[in-house]
Order: sequence, then structure tokens, then C-alpha cells
Amino acid sequence: MNVDQVLNVLKAALGEGLAHTEVRVRRVGVKAPVELKEIWAEIDRDAIVPAVAALKALGPVHMSVISGQDAGERIELLYHIAVGYGTEGGEVMVTLRLAVPKDDARVPSICHLIPGAETTEREKIEFLGVEFVGIPDSRHVFLPDDLPVHPWRKDEPEMGRFLRRMVEWEGKDG
Repeated sequence: MNVDQVLNVLKAALGEGLAHTEVRVRRVGVKAPVELKEIWAEIDRDAIVPAVAALKALGPVHMSVISGQDAGERIELLYHIAVGYGTEGGEVMVTLRLAVPKDDARVPSICHLIPGAETTEREKIEFLGVEFVGIPDSRHVFLPDDLPVHPWRKDEPEMGRFLRRMVEWEGKDG
């Protein structure tokens, strides 16, 4: 499996739902460095389930993590997925990026496709306030269930009440 094959499958599955794609090259290793190509794609929130289903149909997938950030008026989520995980032909890293408005921060859950995504979805619920529609268990993983704030949101008016300390870089935008 290679980057072009994976990209073609995403294009066929999503059509116009695939807003932008980019193939990035990164160098890994020290003694015998190799260059690996990976896919970065921007999609709509409604395209996340068909995108992950299409990737899963290619072979074993590994959900590395869903990373996320407060990007002002919206929340950005990046799904880092290894396609062809553990196979002889190698794997292709795919990052699917989507954004949702803060006042409607709902995204379909992918747990029915990749059960291992549940922990990272639950983390984004508690830290960013994202609602994953269809997640089997939305209880907090790291923070108390009754904590009324989402610590990674920059617009939390009550956050100061819950902070014990803040290092200098945490108070800066960026």
C-alpha cells in the first residue's frame, strides 16, 4: 500500500467532502534515515465516518490519537490514523483535519469503526467540550466528572478558579 493508493480511495469515498489534501514527506531514523510520505486532508465533520470507513476497508488501521485545539471561534480536531498498520507493505499515516464551530461542537463518533478511539474522544469531551454523537461512554477519563470547565478552551470564564499554577507559555496565544 502506498500514499497514492490511500489518497485515491479517500477521493473516491468523499468526493467533494474532501476539501484539501497534501502529501508531506518526513525523514525518520538516524543510522539509516528513510523518507516517509504521509497524507494530510481537510474534511467536513460529516465526512469523518465515511473517511474512516474507507481507510479501514484498505486494511488494519491504528488510531494513534485525535489531537485538538481551540482555534478561536472553532475547535480543530486532527485524527492521526495509520492505515495498513503492521502489514508487510508498510503503513501510511493519514491525518484528517476538521473544524467545528464552538457553539455547535458536535462530531460523529468513530468508535463503531475503531473501538480504540473511545479514550481519545472522551479526552476531547472533557478538555475541549466536543460532543461525539454516538460515543458508547462519554464519562471523563482524566478529570473529575463534575468539573464544569474545559481546560483547553481559551474562552472558559471560570478557568481561573480551577488553576493552581500556570507557566508563562500557557498564558500566551498561539
